[in-house]
Amino acid sequence: MVRMGWGTGLLGALVMVGGLALPRGGVAAQQAFGGLVVDSVVVEGNLRVATDDMLMLAGFQAGDTIDTSDIQTLQRALWQLGQFSDLRVFADDGASPGRGVVRVVVTERPLVRRVLIQGLENADGDLVTDEAGVREASPYDAQSVVRAKALVREALADEGIPFASIEDRLEPVPELTNVYDLHFDVAEGNRVTIAEVVVRGNEAITTEEIVGAMGTRPEGFWWFRSGDFDEESFETDRAERIPRLYASRGYLDVEVLSDTLVIDPETGKARVEIELDEGPQYRVASLNIDGNRSFDDERLETYFLPQEGGILRSLGIGGTSNEELEARGRVYDQVAYEAARETILSLYRNSGYLFAEGQLIETRRPATAEGEDPTVSLTFQVNEGQPAYIGQINITGNDYTYERVIRDRIQMVPGDVYSENLLIQSYQGINALGFFESPLPFPQIDPDPTTGEVDITFEVVERQTGAINFGTSVGGGIGLAGFIGYDQPNLFGQAKEGHLRWDFGRYVNNFTLSYTDPQLFQTRTTGTVSLFNARDRFFSFQSGERRRVGGSVRFGFPIPGAQRTRVFTGYSIARTTYDLRSSSDDNSLFGLPPGTQSQLQLGITRTTLNHPIFPTSGSRQSWNIEVNGGLLGGDGEFTRHLVEGSWWAPVGQVGGGGAEGGRPIMFAFGTSVKAGAIFGDPSNFPFDRFWMGGVQFGQQLRGYDETSITPFGYFPERSGGIADIDRLGDSYLTVTAELAMRLNDNISLSTFMDAGNVWTDPLDIDPTRLYRGAGVGVQLVTPFGPIGLDYAYGFDKTNPGWQFHFRMGGGL
Repeated sequence: MVRMGWGTGLLGALVMVGGLALPRGGVAAQQAFGGLVVDSVVVEGNLRVATDDMLMLAGFQAGDTIDTSDIQTLQRALWQLGQFSDLRVFADDGASPGRGVVRVVVTERPLVRRVLIQGLENADGDLVTDEAGVREASPYDAQSVVRAKALVREALADEGIPFASIEDRLEPVPELTNVYDLHFDVAEGNRVTIAEVVVRGNEAITTEEIVGAMGTRPEGFWWFRSGDFDEESFETDRAERIPRLYASRGYLDVEVLSDTLVIDPETGKARVEIELDEGPQYRVASLNIDGNRSFDDERLETYFLPQEGGILRSLGIGGTSNEELEARGRVYDQVAYEAARETILSLYRNSGYLFAEGQLIETRRPATAEGEDPTVSLTFQVNEGQPAYIGQINITGNDYTYERVIRDRIQMVPGDVYSENLLIQSYQGINALGFFESPLPFPQIDPDPTTGEVDITFEVVERQTGAINFGTSVGGGIGLAGFIGYDQPNLFGQAKEGHLRWDFGRYVNNFTLSYTDPQLFQTRTTGTVSLFNARDRFFSFQSGERRRVGGSVRFGFPIPGAQRTRVFTGYSIARTTYDLRSSSDDNSLFGLPPGTQSQLQLGITRTTLNHPIFPTSGSRQSWNIEVNGGLLGGDGEFTRHLVEGSWWAPVGQVGGGGAEGGRPIMFAFGTSVKAGAIFGDPSNFPFDRFWMGGVQFGQQLRGYDETSITPFGYFPERSGGIADIDRLGDSYLTVTAELAMRLNDNISLSTFMDAGNVWTDPLDIDPTRLYRGAGVGVQLVTPFGPIGLDYAYGFDKTNPGWQFHFRMGGGL
């Protein structure tokens, strides 16, 4: 029988494009266009794949007339099986003209029976089988093998083993045709640890400064200085970090001439050797600003000119005098000038010029005489464009929360001039509500350069906010207690807050019910009403107990033109009774007659914090005045002042940086100052006075027992030598500094320092007489509210030492 091709012309061309091996000749060309009647379909070369399955994929059988599209469909179906390394289709002469035998010849891929990995100790073998897709009992896939080797090398490099050797091989399985075991032979080699970095050719910048700017550093004492060698990071050192450091000192032509990694094969210790050619130092010859209409030259120049503590660090080395500086020209700090360019563009964006562009054009000139330095003439070219105005502000994803609740946190309205700062403040305000999944996607900005309008879309994802909580708690002031309650900060989707809680235990039996409306009658006025019935048998003062029954109302009003500032006023009334339960002679706290406390509250609060529990930026200041008695009636006449301020600033981040890259770990530094003073006679209500120590009962001072800081010095909790009433004072002052690591919205780690004291009279406050504590802590957000664990050292106790604290509620 003579094997014939399926003609020429269109069918032959399409078949060849499809990858089929079809010799020409034999069957007439018109048969290619008109079709071929199939005598039979023959399959050859298949061992694992059943012939019937392949014939079923063909979709045609003897007697059918087929054309080019039928063959292409068959081809695609067979390749999609993933079982073949080669596939060919032929047409042989049939029983009569116009008829033929379709012959499918395949070569099956080797079958991998087992995947065996030898020598891999410092990476997970699942990288091969799970992530790369190298499967047992599956056809051999060369691309998956290449991907597996790359993943293993990458994982080992992350572990400081950058030069692993990985070989793959197929071992035939005896007595089985085309079946193999796939072996990965891994020779990891030593873990490479950088012991030393040697830099040669550097004169202007010390080796210490260069190494400090690199990501490749020698191993050190701290855990984060592992000294592991990462080839990718080292390449970034060569291409970016070292040139950037030199560019900040005016050395624009620096070159890395060579780099060498010398490894001790016995220990894996390595020495990195870098040779540099620093080149000359450039100085600024002139600076011109062109294209600016909204801001004059003088204002924009201030961003570029070096000033004391300013952006440029180019006032010369070794205290160059002003006269010499002006004569020789200022050193060109390319990094600072680029930062100034970005700052100016941000200035434009905050002034509505969203489409503003600006580039810094450098013109370098070599030195013209011996002893002179080369210079750079700079032109800052601005293209301001037209101001952008807010078009539509859209909100998506709020299925439960009313849109007006979200819009209340947006600092812009349609028609306003676009401002990047207000956009960020709006984003932070919505995130601070705590009603949505965090982090929020950054707002989508859709500018239209033709109209000058910008549409902004805020996208939110609702999360469960209400929670029934119950359990046990322990802390200073109440001891061991149980609680059950319900909290909903977003009642009816309108940001109304409901709170119901019952605390019960040996030292406490409190019931609290409160309701807060942040927008009374759809205004910016807030209102809170609460009822309480509390029995306190204090853990620190065990000679009796106090019972209070009453309620309060409180209203908050915005200050026009100050969106982050509110004033408050309220009134509360409570009936207080005391029960002396001790045979002790000390009845100073619980031997008092019953009394009614009638109190007017006035206050002002300003807050710009970007998160209600774990802020990383912003501040909060408040001043509250509580007026008791007088025209209000009641059994006590005194006024209490409470002043508080806290400030937070971000100091860095690790990882993340975007929605796709995940949320970064944020580092922030915070400070807090709190003070209180009482004027008048609070003796009928002694627990309105101040006491200090611990974390729960009174004013916080970590590293000390509850109530141990007194106006008369340090007295351990429940120790003799001092009456209970003498532990209380009429004024206090505390100062806290904290460095926090915000892992996410639920976990924060911190190191802190506290200082504080109490005094018998407000005139006695002395900031130089403060008790000091310092330590580390962790704070968690749980369904029962925020809790914290602190381990602090009290420096000024009689016997200085460490103390563990468990606290309920927020931090600093």
